[in-house]
Amino acid sequence: MSSSPLLLGTDGAKMSKSAGNAIALRASEDQTAKLIRSAKTDAQRRITYDPVNRPEVSSLLLTAALCRGTTPAAVAAEVGDGGAAVLKAVVTEAVNEHLRPLRARRRELADADDHLRAVLAVGNEHANAVAQATLSRVQEALGMTY
Repeated sequence: MSSSPLLLGTDGAKMSKSAGNAIALRASEDQTAKLIRSAKTDAQRRITYDPVNRPEVSSLLLTAALCRGTTPAAVAAEVGDGGAAVLKAVVTEAVNEHLRPLRARRRELADADDHLRAVLAVGNEHANAVAQATLSRVQEALGMTY
C-alpha cells in the first residue's frame, strides 16, 4: 500500500486524465477553477473532513491541505458553514497558488525550444548507451557474439 493519500477525481470517481476529472499541470488558473467548481460535493452546508461518509468533500479538503501544507481538518474548520461554494473557492486558490511556480517554469521551458531539444538529445545519447550495453551483455550471455 502506498503512503500517498487517495485523491478522488472531481466527479467523485477514481482520478483519471482520460476521464477528464483530474487537474492537469498545464491547465490555466481559469481552467483549474472551472474544473474545481464542477467537482462533486454534497448538500450539507457545514464542511467537515469525513472520508468515509463524505468522500468527495474530504477529497477536496485533502487537496487544499496538501497544497497548503496543513491538515484537511484545518481547512474544514476554516470553511466551516461556508458550504460547497466557499470550499471550492478555497481549494481553487490553494491549487492555483501551489501550481503557480510550476506553471511559470513550464512556460519558461516551453519557450526554450532549443534548450529542450538539447536536453532530449543528451538524454537520447545516454539511453542509447545504456541500451547498447544491455544488449551486448544479453548477446554475450546467449553466445550470440560473432
